[in-house]
Amino acid sequence: MGDWIGLIFFVLLVVGAVVGLSYLGRAPKRLSEQEYEARVVEARGTTRAATAAALHALQKLMNPKAAEAVEVQKDLKAGFYNDEEKDAGPDEAGSPKRGAGGTDKEGDDA
Repeated sequence: MGDWIGLIFFVLLVVGAVVGLSYLGRAPKRLSEQEYEARVVEARGTTRAATAAALHALQKLMNPKAAEAVEVQKDLKAGFYNDEEKDAGPDEAGSPKRGAGGTDKEGDDA
């Protein structure tokens, strides 16, 4: 019985492959000029983004230190230095920065 199940599976697999290949081998339908121009306009942004992403990945592979330097510069702009967030100073002019507890008092942990 197991042999028949295996045989049926392989026959269905071969039939599916033949049907799929015949579907892929058909000639595509013709596009009108307007459809072609619309597809070209839509594809421009996608093509540029894909090219930029591929070049960025290639640049990371060729020069990993430069990619790390870009990440460090982003961290520095965000206020991180040596994996610690630097205090940016008071929130408003003249008022001290509030802590996570929402109070201005320091040392009031209890």
